[in-house]
Amino acid sequence: MNKHKMKRAVVAFMAAILCQGAFAEVKTQITVVDNNAKSTVYNVDEDGYITFAEKSLLIKENRDKKTPVELKLADVSKLLVKEITGVDNTLSESQSISLYPNPASSEVFVSGIDGKQMVEIFSISGVLVKKVSVENGSAINISDLRQGVYIMKVDGKTVKLCKI
Repeated sequence: MNKHKMKRAVVAFMAAILCQGAFAEVKTQITVVDNNAKSTVYNVDEDGYITFAEKSLLIKENRDKKTPVELKLADVSKLLVKEITGVDNTLSESQSISLYPNPASSEVFVSGIDGKQMVEIFSISGVLVKKVSVENGSAINISDLRQGVYIMKVDGKTVKLCKI
């Protein structure tokens, strides 16, 4: 498998792992095993990110870290991804917000909101990428977003959105 196909497979795998659990406080644990079998564990919270740049893997654990850790892909022998989830049990059944389909490629529908609400969609690195006003059951066009994991905030609640 060439490096480009391997990179795409790793990104798809990471997106699938990150897309589990819509209403949760999530921390992703990344274990990087180098070519000498040395393991290093990184705990990436909602304010951090994992991305690729050319021939490197960039890991920023949280907003307190000034710069991400840069690892050369050629030095990485294994990449293990584990999602640690703390589910928020404070929402009653009538207060839960649903986002479907999730993952999605062109549009998602929002249900469980009262009246007209402002929806903000943030990249996994915390950048606001879209802001729209929606009503219960209405669609949000996400075809203009890049493939990846996003955080959607509506009515004080957070939902994970996966764009495929």
